[in-house]
Order: sequence, then C-alpha cells, then structure tokens
Amino acid sequence: MQELEKILEEIRAIAIELKNKHWGDDERHLTGKGIEVMCVQVEQIIRKHTNDGWISADEPPKKDYTAVFAVDKHDYYFVAVYDKEHGYRTNDVGADVDNIVAYCLFNPYRPERNEE
Repeated sequence: MQELEKILEEIRAIAIELKNKHWGDDERHLTGKGIEVMCVQVEQIIRKHTNDGWISADEPPKKDYTAVFAVDKHDYYFVAVYDKEHGYRTNDVGADVDNIVAYCLFNPYRPERNEE
C-alpha cells in the first residue's frame, strides 16, 4: 500500500505540472497534447514502481534462507541466498553482495503448468 501511495503522489505532481503548461482555451480541460504527455508519464511512473517482479534490496525477503536472483550496482546478475543474520551470501566471486540493488524470487517449477 505504501508503494501505491508513492505512485499516486508522483502522478498528482505530474498532473499539476501539466495543468500549468497545457490548459485548453476555455481553461477547463487539458489539451490533447497535455493528455498525451500525461498518459506517457503516468505509464513510466507505474513501470518504474512495478519493476516486472524485481524487488528493491531495501525490502529484504520475508523468509530466512531464501534463494534469490540478484543484481548488484555494477549490473552483475547472480544467485544468492538471504538470511536475516548474515544478509546475502553467494559463492559467485564476481558478485558484489554488499551492493545488491534488487532481486527477484525464484518461482517454483510446477509440472502441471508444462505446455506439453
């Protein structure tokens, strides 16, 4: 819910900015260009916050010993394990576990979803 509030706050800020730039002649509605610009910016805001399943490293996994696919600040991707006592750990020598930016959880394999 907190993430949704951030999204709405950014959308409101964009709406106010565009309102000041793109009023129509009768000053009651945005021009077509203003609406188009707002739609593009709203889509960018939503995509920025959803991240296609990636979770910010600021929000650690809820369960101990969770295997994750992580990315560090150098755009290096690797598999790591998270536990509350030690944080992220990996055997990958190229990984910078102290500077993980985001991670995604592995989806368990489900044979019943196999397309064969």
